[in-house]
Amino acid sequence: MQNKWSDAEASEYVSRYAGQGVNEDLALRVYTSRLLGREPDLVLHGGGNTSVKTEAPDIMGEPTQVLCVKGSGWDMGDIEPAGLPAVRLEPLRKLIALDALSDEDMVNAQRTNLLDAAAPNPSVETLLHAFLPHKFVDHTHSNAMLALSDQPNGDEICRELFGDRVAYVPYKMPGFALAKSGRECFDAAIAGGQNEVEGMVLLKHGLFSFGSTAKEAYDRMIDLVTLAEERIESLRTKTITQVIKPPAMASVADVAPILRGLVAEPVSAENGVFKRMVLEFRADERILTYVNGSEVNRYSQQGTATPDHVIRIK
Repeated sequence: MQNKWSDAEASEYVSRYAGQGVNEDLALRVYTSRLLGREPDLVLHGGGNTSVKTEAPDIMGEPTQVLCVKGSGWDMGDIEPAGLPAVRLEPLRKLIALDALSDEDMVNAQRTNLLDAAAPNPSVETLLHAFLPHKFVDHTHSNAMLALSDQPNGDEICRELFGDRVAYVPYKMPGFALAKSGRECFDAAIAGGQNEVEGMVLLKHGLFSFGSTAKEAYDRMIDLVTLAEERIESLRTKTITQVIKPPAMASVADVAPILRGLVAEPVSAENGVFKRMVLEFRADERILTYVNGSEVNRYSQQGTATPDHVIRIK
C-alpha cells in the first residue's frame, strides 16, 4: 500500500481551510480522510470513518472539547469539514459507564451533543472513536486485513503477524457494545505490557489506527495494511481452476438483449410496457478469472468480506 502523504499537500489544505475558519486539526483530518477514502482496497464508497479530537467554539463562543467524526452520507474520498460534525466529547465519554445502550438511545445521545443541530448523524462507530484516548483515529475495511482475519483461525493469524503493535477485538455489531469492547481490549493490551499500541484489529470487520497527529495515524494504517498485503502475497500459491469453455462462444451482442429482457421490470405487463436496463459489459482478466472459476457457484455466494460492504456489493 503506497503512502501518499505529502507535506506540501498537507500545508495547502491547512492554508485553504484556514480562510474558511477551519482549524489545522480539522483541515488535516479532511486531508488524510481523503487519502484513505480514495483507496478502494481500504474503503468502498461511503465506508470507513475517521475522527479528530479538537476544540471548537459553542454558541456562546466558549472553547469546547469536541470530537469531529465522519457523518453519515459522506464519502471519505471527497469529504469536507461539514462532513465531520462536531460532537461534545465529554458527554460521549461518560457513556462508557453504562452497561448497555440501545441504538436509538445512542443516536439520540450523539445528536443531542452536536454543536450544530442541522449536522448529519455522526458515524455508528462514533463512541469507539470517543472512548479511545488518541487525538486522530482512522478506521478502514482493508481487503488485505480482512483476507487474514476472516479465516477460521483469523485471530491467530493476525496475532502472529501484527504481534504487540495492535489490540485485538472480537467481532461485535457496530454500536455501543463494540465501542465498549474496543476500549476494554485497548486497556487490556496496555495492561499486558504493550507500551505502544498503534491500532486495533476488529476481527471480521476492519482495522483501526491512531496517533497524536494526522500523519502518524495515517502512516500506521498504511504500514499495517502493507504488512497484511505482504503476508498474503507470500502465501499466494493457489490459483482458481478454470472451467473448460466451449470452442464457440456467443458474442456479447448476442447475449446482451437476452440479459436485458431477463432483468427488465414490468411497468404495465398487460400493455407490454417494461422498464429496460442499460447494461455495462466488463471483462478484464481478473473478472474473467473469477466468473470462469470451476467453483464460482460456491465462492460467489459466500457473502462480503465485511458487513459494511453489503451496502455496495450484492
